[in-house]
This record gives sequence, C-alpha cells and structure tokens, in this order.
Amino acid sequence: MAPYSVRRRGPFILLALCIIALCIGPAGARGPTISDIQPYDVIFVYEEGLNLTQLRNTTTNNPITALQKYQDGSPQKSLVKSITVIDDTNFEVQDLLVGGEYGTYHAFNPEDGTTAQVMIQEPEILLDVVLAAPHHRDRLEGLSVSENTKIAFTVMCPDVGAFYTAGGTYPATIDIVVTHPGGAETTAIGGLSLAGLNVSSTRFYTDDPGRPGPIVLSGFREAGLYTVRAEWSEPATFSAYAAASKPVTFTVGKRVGIETGTPTSTPTVTPTPTSTPTVTPTTPPPATTVPTAETATPTTEPPMTVPPTTPLPVWAAVAALGLAAIFIGRRR
Repeated sequence: MAPYSVRRRGPFILLALCIIALCIGPAGARGPTISDIQPYDVIFVYEEGLNLTQLRNTTTNNPITALQKYQDGSPQKSLVKSITVIDDTNFEVQDLLVGGEYGTYHAFNPEDGTTAQVMIQEPEILLDVVLAAPHHRDRLEGLSVSENTKIAFTVMCPDVGAFYTAGGTYPATIDIVVTHPGGAETTAIGGLSLAGLNVSSTRFYTDDPGRPGPIVLSGFREAGLYTVRAEWSEPATFSAYAAASKPVTFTVGKRVGIETGTPTSTPTVTPTPTSTPTVTPTTPPPATTVPTAETATPTTEPPMTVPPTTPLPVWAAVAALGLAAIFIGRRR
C-alpha cells in the first residue's frame, strides 16, 4: 500500500498532470494567409477558397478527399458525417453539407486514411447592452433608462474572435445596427460610428480603449423602444449568409418627467396637523362648569369652604431638609 502522504497528494498530482496535458496539447494557427488552414485550426461554415494542403499526409502528399466526423471525435468509432472535398486547394465550407454537425473533423484520403484534424464551427455573434465603464456588469436589456445615461454594447464572438486570425491580424468585422422607435436604422449614434468593428477578441465592449467610446443616450433624439443587433460585415460570405445576433432592446425615457411626478403629493399630506391646538389645551377649562354641576343637585347644607393655604414656615422647611440629609446619610 502506498504511504499515507502519497495517497493524500494523489488527487492533486493527478490534477496537475491534467493541467499540463491541456497546456501542451496541440494548437494551430492559420498562415501565412487567412485561407491557409493548418492542423487543429478552426474553420467556419460559409468560408470559401480555403487551402487544405497542409492537412495532407506529409509523406505521400496525397490530396484530401473528405473531411470526416466520428463519434466522440475518434476515428476508431462510427462515422457521423463525411463532407466531400473536390479540390483541397480551393475548399468551400457549405452550411448545407455540414448540416449542423459542428465539432472535430479528420482530413481523409483513401490511401492514407485519416491524417490531420480541424474543427468546423458556426460564426456566432452575441450582443448585450450595458452601462458604460466601469459598470459593465449592469445589463440594460428590456429596461427603461434616462436620456442622460451612458451605455455601451458587449460583443461576444467566442470562436471567430479566438481563431479567425493569421499573422497577428483579425480580418472579421461587424456592424451594430440600431433601430429607432420610428423604424429608422443607423450605425451612427451621437457622432460615434458602430460600423466595421474589428473582432479581435472573444469579447469586447464598444467603450474599450481603441473602440468608439461610451454612448450618451441624449444622442437618441426619440424617446421610446430601441432595438439593436450585430451583424457581420466582413468577410463577405459571413455578411451574406451568417446569422446576425439576437436583438436586444431598451427604452429611452425622459428623466425629468419621472422626477417631477413624485414631489407633488407631499404638500397635500403635510397640512394635517391642524387639530393639535384644540386637542392639547395649555390652560385648564373654566371653573364655571363646577357650579353648574352643584346647582343641578340642590342641598340645604352651605357650601364647604376650603381654608386658604398658607406657606410653610421657614423653620419647618429647614427641619425637613435636615431630616432628609440624615436619612440619606444612613442609607449610604
């Protein structure tokens, strides 16, 4: 049996080995141009003019005749999808032939079998509307915001932003299209252009450094519901066939109109304490009410006279203070 210290460290050692294996795993990059596909590259439906010759068997150099997808990505398992490659120097990734079967594909030649592998994915855009920096976590989708608010748009392209690159350049671009309440569409707001934004990362904000900047909603001249979408502008095949993002909406309202409605109710509530002077009189009621009670019950006895109170003599007051001092002293 292994020592206790080894058994206790076992899970951590296994985790470290997994991390190392992931880090040294194969990775590819397109080059020298965006059309030159290398092993382990990601290619996208709607791309055309791709050069797959770098996927050939390096010994035989036989042309690639198919891209094949296997169950669990393993050529030892059943074939799931096979896409015919007529010319591996000028290949077009047709969405109809892929049929939604995205994932790992192996280059294939009848003489060589499977050679290198690539990934086929869909060029996807995700869009959101948020407060401008540093409040990017505050989403505004479906909310009503003041015309003085500064906003930004979040653009997410998980695969294109990571893999559609060659020689350090990212040629894909998008347009952010804003539809006004009246139906007009524009890519310019308040002097800022949201057209031709370069997709150079998996996620970016339109107010990041080097981007158009924060958008002040006062640039939206109409109050009401705005709808925003992101769509591809480059490459041309993405622009023609790839889907735009799902639209996001927000409402621009007049802040002044919201604030002026609240204070009007306060003056009508405050005048209520007018009854306080009559409920709590500072002087006792007149003494005339006492004789009326006595006249209601006649009696033959003369009214009782109360002797006038006389002030306490000085010597009695001094004696009382002395007794109080003695009493307090004994209690201590």
